[in-house]
Amino acid sequence: MRQMKILFMLLFLAIQSFFFDAQANANDSSSLNQNQSVFNKNQKFDKEGVELYQTNLDMKQYKKLGVGLMAGGATGVLSLNGEINLEPSEAAIIGIGVGPGYGAFNLGWKHNFEAYYLSPYTKVGYSKWYSSSKGDATDSAVLKRIYNESELRGGRFDVDFVAGSMGIEYNQLEGDLSGVNLFGEIVVMADFRKFTMIPTGAIGINYYY
Repeated sequence: MRQMKILFMLLFLAIQSFFFDAQANANDSSSLNQNQSVFNKNQKFDKEGVELYQTNLDMKQYKKLGVGLMAGGATGVLSLNGEINLEPSEAAIIGIGVGPGYGAFNLGWKHNFEAYYLSPYTKVGYSKWYSSSKGDATDSAVLKRIYNESELRGGRFDVDFVAGSMGIEYNQLEGDLSGVNLFGEIVVMADFRKFTMIPTGAIGINYYY
């Protein structure tokens, strides 16, 4: 699909720019560690050698990349998600998901509010859900709000959403599990072609690297 290719191309360019800047910073500090790679884990330790961060934004200033799984929400029943912390409070997000009889992807932006172990956040983005040959899409409560059963059974659907979310996440800020993140969110998906607002929700887990 042309729209999907354009979105992934934009994401690729953002990732490429991010790693170019990271590599430039690594080169500036090469006198400190000649073997450092931008793919190495970036960590902060206290005087006792324990990995420790003061706040969620402190952690995300060090840990730039996140990957995880999400159930529900803007990318279907189950999805693989990635985050790039461009700034401690700002992240680009992408998700690729599936559900019975459909596939989905999401591209968006996340804003983190500073806190400690429990921190709120908001998301906004674009999602596309499209028919696939596996399963019966009539089981989807979201798609049933837009299409009738004959359209869903026939695999004749392709819908674009604007999705907004509010959530709260638990951030592990110390020890060997630093970077583990558990979250839950409330999502509103809007299909403007049929002027439909669909509330839903999601839970998931991320690991920030």
